[in-house]
Amino acid sequence: MKFTLVRERERFRGRLFTLVERDVVLPNGRAATLNIVEHPGAVAIVPVYQNGDVVLLRQFRVAAAGEIWEIPAGTREAGEAPGKTARRELAEETGLRAARWTKLGAFFTAPGFCTEQITVYLARGLGETDGACEPDEVLKPRRVPFREALRMIARGVIRDAKTIAGLHMAQGLVHGRTPA
Repeated sequence: MKFTLVRERERFRGRLFTLVERDVVLPNGRAATLNIVEHPGAVAIVPVYQNGDVVLLRQFRVAAAGEIWEIPAGTREAGEAPGKTARRELAEETGLRAARWTKLGAFFTAPGFCTEQITVYLARGLGETDGACEPDEVLKPRRVPFREALRMIARGVIRDAKTIAGLHMAQGLVHGRTPA
């Protein structure tokens, strides 16, 4: 299905996203004015040790009014390939590097109003490396058994969407099963 863009106006430009207003004609022929958040895309990493432990972050988020559990993740720089972003973010947020990377897939975070797509990677063969968080990041890496991370989802302890999706996307590979 196609739509027709009639007019577009930039309403806000920030460090991480741009808000645009678009007048469009939808595939059903109706006109609409939509507010769209344009985002460069992001990556999320499920770092798993050989014994099956996963690295989670206890991260402070102003929008969540406190700390939440997350997997390492970050926004892509302009023109940066997702794999490069994943390697950079893993080092910055956890002080780890990975010898083996598996792309698990990608998803839209909120396609009703946002262009952001998150590409998810499984990182294995973990080892230490240099890394330093961004100045606006307040986080604590924690090593957790993978099955416990899944139980944290079931109990509502993990509430971050990319973390829930990423852990479920990785589950079959971590437990030796090929996803369907």
